Amino acid sequence: MLFLQVSDTHLGASRPGKLRERELDFYDAFNEVVEIAIREHVDAVIHAGDFFDEPRPTPQAYLFAYKALKKLRDRGVDFLIVAGQHDQPRISQLPPLRVLGEMGLIRLLAQDNPETHIIKTRSGELGVVAIPYLSPVKIGESLRNIRVPETSKRILVAHLLLKELNIPNAHASLAELSADKYSYVALGDYHLKYETRYRGVLATYTGSTEALDILEALSDKYIALVDLSTSEARVNWVKLNTPRKWFRVEVRNYRELLDNISKITLEKYSKTPILYVTLKGRLNDIETRRIRDYVNKLISEKKILVGRVEVEEGEESRLTTRSALFEATSSSQTLTLDQVVFSVLGDRELAEIVLALLKSSESVEDVKLVVSRVLEDEKLIGKIKRLVSTK
Repeated sequence: MLFLQVSDTHLGASRPGKLRERELDFYDAFNEVVEIAIREHVDAVIHAGDFFDEPRPTPQAYLFAYKALKKLRDRGVDFLIVAGQHDQPRISQLPPLRVLGEMGLIRLLAQDNPETHIIKTRSGELGVVAIPYLSPVKIGESLRNIRVPETSKRILVAHLLLKELNIPNAHASLAELSADKYSYVALGDYHLKYETRYRGVLATYTGSTEALDILEALSDKYIALVDLSTSEARVNWVKLNTPRKWFRVEVRNYRELLDNISKITLEKYSKTPILYVTLKGRLNDIETRRIRDYVNKLISEKKILVGRVEVEEGEESRLTTRSALFEATSSSQTLTLDQVVFSVLGDRELAEIVLALLKSSESVEDVKLVVSRVLEDEKLIGKIKRLVSTK
């Protein structure tokens, strides 16, 4: 029994820059996933959540999803999926995955609560326990009510953050998930490739298929071909070729920037790269402007798609960060909400907290999660105090 594991495709996303080119990047990556699934003759594609980027997908995102999923259906490849938080509307409306399910394009394993299924594939029966995104507060009770299927091959598919990742607001550990009751554990929500074992059972995140930010972009993107034909699950990691290349360079002055760019050879990439420049130390306004102008020049010459200049975090650079932060794109100079918040606060971590609050304003539960993250991070609290003291 062979299936392809994928997650966090975020179809419809267009960041950074809200560009059509970036939206197409996410479609390109998913098309590559579809082609690999067909080429490898898998029994099914198992998606561990966040299929769309928004719970209200655009017509373009729906149309692309229809065409891509129809290719799989026409080849007899089942598409099994659990809902991530991006697939769950915060207000009363039809979830986008249910729409695709009604069209016969996918099998939605779980939307709002955990569910147990026995799937008949070309290679035999597969028992599946599916856990959609649930808040860390709610997941404990839900885990107690899970029924593990009585099949020889069974997997857990979940959209959650493992406590083993050692990051704030994690949902559950592999022990709490009773991972040893399964043949394999397929996970989504964490955007980097990650694998671990619990009592001999393999658990993996494939990560996002296209980078949503610079931290994700510094690692290659993968999907997993999972073979359950033997007593122990075997994974073959397949690197994706379509994701756009991002570069991050750290410089102390304009000359260092030129030296770094000369080593990259931007022109050799099939897709115009994205460039992040981090300024180390305190630069005067003239030097900063020279760097920003050079980034703009690279954009106008179509050597990069998006450029961002930012100051290295730290007390010494705090005052210059607001004036140094800059982002540009090849299509538009319109400021986005992210840019405005970053420019005003001058600190990426603080800006991410504010943006998370703004974007979770319709959900009390999400607001509580953001606040709890702040309260658990003394360094972050210190940043907030310093910010308030300067205003």
